[in-house]
Amino acid sequence: MPPASPSPSRPQSRSVPPTRHQSVTFSFFRYPWHWAPAAFTLMGFQGLVKGSDLPSGDVRLLGCGGKDGFSIVPDFNRYCLYHALDDPDAAPRLRASRLWRWVAGPSIEALHFRLRPASGHGTWDGTQPFEYSRRQVGERPFVVLTHARVHSSKARAFWRSVPGIRAHLREARGCPYHIGFGEHPLLTLATFSVWTDLPAMRAFAYGQTAHHATNRAARAGHWLSESLFARFEIERLSGDLASYPALSALAAAGRIPA
Repeated sequence: MPPASPSPSRPQSRSVPPTRHQSVTFSFFRYPWHWAPAAFTLMGFQGLVKGSDLPSGDVRLLGCGGKDGFSIVPDFNRYCLYHALDDPDAAPRLRASRLWRWVAGPSIEALHFRLRPASGHGTWDGTQPFEYSRRQVGERPFVVLTHARVHSSKARAFWRSVPGIRAHLREARGCPYHIGFGEHPLLTLATFSVWTDLPAMRAFAYGQTAHHATNRAARAGHWLSESLFARFEIERLSGDLASYPALSALAAAGRIPA
């Protein structure tokens, strides 16, 4: 007997492509030492806390690296909440959600960057997460985000290159803020940096620097299974700016909306 043909009354399911977001926010929280174990546990089991009160979109809690954010050893006191909502007007619902209360409530310091994707390339978790405006950045301070997923066999070479990049970034002109974070302490690393102008960023990224040498080595050695590079306009900066004098000065001068 030949196999039955699909019933015409039963429509074939189609996967819905993920939303590309035009507005995203990175919120960085710092916790007291006694709260560090709870914050680490929350990151690992955040799926159990996300309920129906959470608006639709991409909301994830990520761990930050130690020292200035680029150490292989995590900073158990500092975390990043990335939120890109399908409806940006639903932000009040996010702040009223159980996840937000558990993440933001115990923190002793917070810094929020609301951003508009301007340009970029690459993927994060196999998708293109941003809808780019194609606007030129550089007239005002802007943000650069990179995200890399490392082949496990290349993790040692990758992390050996990070101290040189960290040292150069710490001394880079025109970078008032930077931090690293990721989903996995060994196999993923995202870098988040604020730059005052394009020449400063280009000198760091494309000059004869440790960062440029690492990029060449990563391409030649096929270190990465996935990568993303994106530039963002800063729509609003808020939080405990007093803890970050360089950012506070830029906001006070009107160069960053706050």
